[in-house]
Amino acid sequence: MDRMKKIRRIGKICGYQMTLQFQETRTKAVFLILFLYLWGILSPVKDFAALIDQKISPWFLVVLMNDAVCPLIVFSLWCFLICDTPFCNGSYLYYAGRSGKISWIWGEILFLFSFSGIYMAATYLFTLILSIPRLSFTWEWGKVLGTLAYTDASYQFPVPVSFPVTVMSGMEPSAAAAITFLLTWMSAFLLGISVLFVNWCFHSSMGAGAGLFWIFLDLTAENLLNHQWLRFSPVSLSRMSNLMGRYHYLTPAWAILFSGGILVLMIAVIHIVTKRRKGIEGWEM
Repeated sequence: MDRMKKIRRIGKICGYQMTLQFQETRTKAVFLILFLYLWGILSPVKDFAALIDQKISPWFLVVLMNDAVCPLIVFSLWCFLICDTPFCNGSYLYYAGRSGKISWIWGEILFLFSFSGIYMAATYLFTLILSIPRLSFTWEWGKVLGTLAYTDASYQFPVPVSFPVTVMSGMEPSAAAAITFLLTWMSAFLLGISVLFVNWCFHSSMGAGAGLFWIFLDLTAENLLNHQWLRFSPVSLSRMSNLMGRYHYLTPAWAILFSGGILVLMIAVIHIVTKRRKGIEGWEM
C-alpha cells in the first residue's frame, strides 16, 4: 500500500512538472525553433516531390536522425530545454516536504523520461506535418526518398541531409522508424539524466554544458579522435546506420549495454545523493 502511494506521488510530481514545462516560454521557443529547422530541411524535399509529382512517405525521421548534423541540432535544443533540471521552482519545498525528497527526485526522473519521449514524438510529428500536402501513408520508402537516396538528385536540388542507404536497403521502413524513435528517445533520456546528475550531485549549473560536450563528442570523434570514442557517444549510438556494420564495435547490443549501464549508474548515484542530503532546503545553481 505504501509503495502504491509513493508511485502515485511520483506520478503527481511528474504531471505537475509537465504542466509547468509546457507553460514556459522557453519550451514554446524551442519547439518553434525545432519546427522552423525541420521546415528548412523538408522544403527542398517537398519541392523535389512536386517536380516529379510524387508523394513523400512518412519515414523521414529515419533520414533526419541518421544524418551527421541533424541529431546534433535536435539534441542540443533538447539540452537547452532541460538545462535547469532538477526544477526547484516555487513548489519545490511543498512537494519535497509533502512527498519526501526521494519521491520528488524520482518524479523529476520520470518527468525526464516522459518529456524526452514527447520531444522525440514531436520531432516525428513535425516531419509529418511539414510533408503536407505531399504526405502519403505507405509502408514503402517511396519514390521520393528512394530517388534522393540512390541517385544524385539530392545534390542537384539540393537536400541538406545525407540518406542512410544501408538502413534503407536493409530494413523495412516501419521497423527502421520504430527502432530509430526508440534509440533517439533513449539517447535524449540519457542526456537528460546526465544534466540532472551534474546539476544535482555537484550543486552546479554546468549540466547543460556537460550534455553539450557529450553531444559533440560524436563530431569530435569523427574528425579529431580515434573512432573508438564513438562507442561512448549517445548521438552515435542513436543512429541505426552506425549499428548496421559501419563500425564493428558499434552494435545494438553495445548500445543497449552502454546506455542502460550508464543510466542505471547515474540514477543510482542521484538516489543515494538525495537520500543522504540533509533537509529539504531549496537548491540554487
